[in-house]
Amino acid sequence: MIIKKLSAALVLCFALFSTHAQAVILTDIVFVVDESGSMGNVQTNLRNNIGLFASILEGTGQVSAQFGLVGYGASLSSSKPRMLTDFTDPTTFSTAAQNLVASGGTEPGYLATAYALNAVDGQSNLFSYRSNAVKNIIILTDEDNDTVFGSGSTVGGLGVTEAIVDQLLTSNNALYNGVLSGGAPNSYSQLITDHSGTVFNLNTFNSTDQQVVENFVTAFANTKLQETLDRCQLNPNDPACNPTSVSEPSSFALLALGLAGMISVRLRKMKAA
Repeated sequence: MIIKKLSAALVLCFALFSTHAQAVILTDIVFVVDESGSMGNVQTNLRNNIGLFASILEGTGQVSAQFGLVGYGASLSSSKPRMLTDFTDPTTFSTAAQNLVASGGTEPGYLATAYALNAVDGQSNLFSYRSNAVKNIIILTDEDNDTVFGSGSTVGGLGVTEAIVDQLLTSNNALYNGVLSGGAPNSYSQLITDHSGTVFNLNTFNSTDQQVVENFVTAFANTKLQETLDRCQLNPNDPACNPTSVSEPSSFALLALGLAGMISVRLRKMKAA
């Protein structure tokens, strides 16, 4: 009777282990954030709610994400993009986002998008994209694109245009999303539509009402989750869409080994008797 109970427990343990070992899609997300003078509250809301965003995105167990951050337009004298953190977890991302500023006035968002894709001429800080991850670029800005020139502001020797960004997103098979000012004409919208993304209203994310912000983040994260799943449904042969098996902590395996050992000991004692 004891052997039967132990065997049943062992079977259950292995069943639990296999249930908790599931395939997930990896995604590398870069937030590209405008650092002009009007973006301070948006930056705070991003920093305070990245944990909620990540928990919703990963909550179903279908997606595993890491997060990078680009700031751009930090000052009138230097509007070039800068990496505030390479890919990391939500907590470290939130800490890095404290270094965003709201003091600039020139917003070269096309250049910043190219920077997020490691494509700017002479770029030294490169994002460590995983080869088997879906690339996601999310731009947050309340202004249209400003074109800037000079060293560190070109791709292939050219000023960064909408056409160049389109080519970069295509060659990287990247998703593109925007949290954009609802009242401003915006050249990002077509790029976002062409690259399987959605335009969200920045005015809502700029709210000081935390419940409004949380509702926005919840809707945004659920949309990003579905976009990622849809991308892989439409592109099943993409290496980024071949799920990786991710197992729960080894406690299940240890429990199984322990039960197997108990059965072995019990059997030896029965034979000796």
